[in-house]
Amino acid sequence: MSDILSVSSNAVAAYQRALGTVSNNIANVGTDGYVRQETKLVENTPSSSGTVYLGTGVRFDGIRRAYDQFLETNLRNSTSDLNTQEPMVNYANRIVDIMGSDTVGLPTALDKFFSSARNLSTDPASTILRGQFLRDADGLAGRFQELSGQLDGVDTETRDTINSKLAEINTLSGQIATVNKQLGGETKVDSQPAQLLDQRDLLLTQLSKLVKINVTTAINGSVKISIGATSTSGVIVSGQKSIELGARFDETDLGRVAIIADPYGLEPQTVAGVSSGALGGLLSFREQVLQPTVSQLDFLATTVVDEVNAVHRDGIDANGNTGKDLFVIDPVIHTNAVSGEETSISRAAAGIRMALTDQSYVAAGALFRVIENDNNISGVDATLS
Repeated sequence: MSDILSVSSNAVAAYQRALGTVSNNIANVGTDGYVRQETKLVENTPSSSGTVYLGTGVRFDGIRRAYDQFLETNLRNSTSDLNTQEPMVNYANRIVDIMGSDTVGLPTALDKFFSSARNLSTDPASTILRGQFLRDADGLAGRFQELSGQLDGVDTETRDTINSKLAEINTLSGQIATVNKQLGGETKVDSQPAQLLDQRDLLLTQLSKLVKINVTTAINGSVKISIGATSTSGVIVSGQKSIELGARFDETDLGRVAIIADPYGLEPQTVAGVSSGALGGLLSFREQVLQPTVSQLDFLATTVVDEVNAVHRDGIDANGNTGKDLFVIDPVIHTNAVSGEETSISRAAAGIRMALTDQSYVAAGALFRVIENDNNISGVDATLS
């Protein structure tokens, strides 16, 4: 009878703990980062009675997290890839809206300019048409400047967002390093508090939204994290130490952004292979969309200036002089917001402006000459003075 009571009491105690675990799972169903827990029950050591071994019931052997490292790694990678698309799509749509707008786009301004030039060619002496031509030419230059300014706004916004994402990464890295320090009290992961491991995984998931991470897990559950192309490059968490990240922007090439590890330390290092996540999406946008758009706009501005000036120099102004350049492109001075250093950069769309303000200098007339016809046998000739 005593054996029956002992086995029964052990079973009741064990299943009470199992029910407690189920209740805890239900209570935390809405808790962010909580991982479902499972009660582990094992058979008690049987007792020997002569040549026979009798079972002694069941015993409670601890609580385990329903955790699969392979699935968790795939989830983090998928999260990084998903969060890459949001900044890329949002900012790319901004570029499309800017360049394709009827109010600030180029097609309308180009149409007005060439229409004014065509009208002026039919009546070069008209002061009204000359004034209209200068006004539309100035409008075209202003439209290039406005588009360049809009793209500069996107450039500034993405810079600020990149710095903001890096600040979030630095904060999460510091928190993970603190968790590693708390995990250092045990030698095996099975001995760690489930709540502490849940906190670690939640921080890793939040970090994977910002950038793709490579995670190496130690026996006690502490992690080493890198964001480079390999697990040994771009380390941001190693044991109880976190390494800050910063960004360095190239003023002449908007697509070139260097991510620097320990930017204010003695040996700052450039991290290569940063990809995915919100940070990777921003870097990809600047490289694949923003910089090509700015380059093509500058190329178009340069082409328009060169071709229009070439035609204008072949004409005659109202004073009978050979025409001069209608447009000019000035260098753009960029001031670093942090250091205050000024850099002269070539940005044609931002630097384009009218070179002429007096309508009498508009070369609307053309040079012409009288050519002797070899087949003229009349003896009549003409000259131009």
